Amino acid sequence: MNHVKTGWLGWSLPALVLALMLVACGGASDGADVTDPGQTPDADATMPDVATPDADEPDAEADPGQADPGSEPDADNPELPADAGGGEDTADIPGTPDTGTDFGPPPCEGDLEPQPIPDTADTTFLRGPYVQDVTPTGAVIVWRPQTPIDQEGCVHYTVDDTPATACADADARGQYEVRLTGLPADTAIPYSVAVGETQTTTPMAFRTAPDTARPVRLLVFADGHFNEAVLGPISVAALADGVDVAVSVGDLVSQPEEDQFDKALNGLRPLMHRVPMYAVLGNHEARGANHFEAFVVPGAAPDAPTERYYSVRHGNVWMGMLEVIDFEVSALFGVDTDQVTWLRRELDSEAARTARWRLLFIHHPPWSLGWGHCDGYHGEASLRTLLVPLAAEKGVTAIFSGHMHGYERGEVDGVTLVVNGGGGGGLDIECPEPEGFPTPWVRDYAFHRVTVDAGCDSLSIEARDLEERLIDRHEIPYVPGT
Repeated sequence: MNHVKTGWLGWSLPALVLALMLVACGGASDGADVTDPGQTPDADATMPDVATPDADEPDAEADPGQADPGSEPDADNPELPADAGGGEDTADIPGTPDTGTDFGPPPCEGDLEPQPIPDTADTTFLRGPYVQDVTPTGAVIVWRPQTPIDQEGCVHYTVDDTPATACADADARGQYEVRLTGLPADTAIPYSVAVGETQTTTPMAFRTAPDTARPVRLLVFADGHFNEAVLGPISVAALADGVDVAVSVGDLVSQPEEDQFDKALNGLRPLMHRVPMYAVLGNHEARGANHFEAFVVPGAAPDAPTERYYSVRHGNVWMGMLEVIDFEVSALFGVDTDQVTWLRRELDSEAARTARWRLLFIHHPPWSLGWGHCDGYHGEASLRTLLVPLAAEKGVTAIFSGHMHGYERGEVDGVTLVVNGGGGGGLDIECPEPEGFPTPWVRDYAFHRVTVDAGCDSLSIEARDLEERLIDRHEIPYVPGT
């Protein structure tokens, strides 16, 4: 099982010209097949099977196990604990002001006390149901039958002990996306879905986003490569952790094909029944239509160019979801592309400046040490020259990336850099440090998940492998005025 990874500037000239044309035109179309930096897709990259890496190709055997969440459900709702969290969409936060506006110190309300969430899975349908675009007042429920059904699909849910139903027709692929509106903030909403006589039977619930700046807990992972043997245990462990939100930082699949998304979403099924997941584009998604069809991005139509990058506000955290290509173009030509201009504006927005913590998620890392063949790749120079300085200037706490298949952490210019690509792809190995590499630099090459606790007084980052071994724990105190 050999996969080749290259930097973005390793593209052929025709591919580079195509990328520049796409950026100039506002992004690829919904069905564009564009490959950006990183691994050449590998059909065998899904099931690593050798525990000890070698110098040629580091593989590993997944022995996922199953974590017991030991959940203690909410007395009013046996499916979701009372303190399980949600997320907050920028649509429910005041708009973007002029650059440099002072909004005062970010508020923070309450303690971080996550509770375990049930991890049972419902396999009635091929995909889902899973929750997307969760806001303080609504959410979208997505599911897809094994074969299209020419009937309306409905979500049955309960608010304050009052039953309600929302329905919609399937799209051309047979997928249902039903939006629920008028919901109370920070509240557990039990639900089920049905198409004709076919309906889910497993109790499920999600929690609407908070309308206050309360602390939240995040699951962060990357490079799942549709490996259900790793994604499944990560899902179960995250539910045991009581996470509010999940983020996939790219390369959820190895090829942007429907069956690979089916497998990836199946591995994440128990988690996505209950917790909203935001997906960042990686090079293996290749801007393919199947990625954009799978996820409902806050505030973006399925074919909008900005669906490649977007921002989300959840409680006391603001998150920017990015894609690398525009930064490469900006560095190459010395001009700000649309995404770079957008990010500068977003980091000065009220949603970002009133959040206690500002986090960025981008598939490619500014710096990385490990790599499959130690061929000289150590991250993206464009991100080192553009993104990290911008993050430091605007008070970003951390940048999370994948692409390198392992765990690494360091700090540059006061910004914590985390590489968390241990979600299922063949594991990388440690390579010699080049001159000028940031130190100290934590590293471990194992399948793992990262849990981020965004509290009022500190933000903690914890990495654990599939056996619950603690790989790393890092705490960042909150400094007033940042």
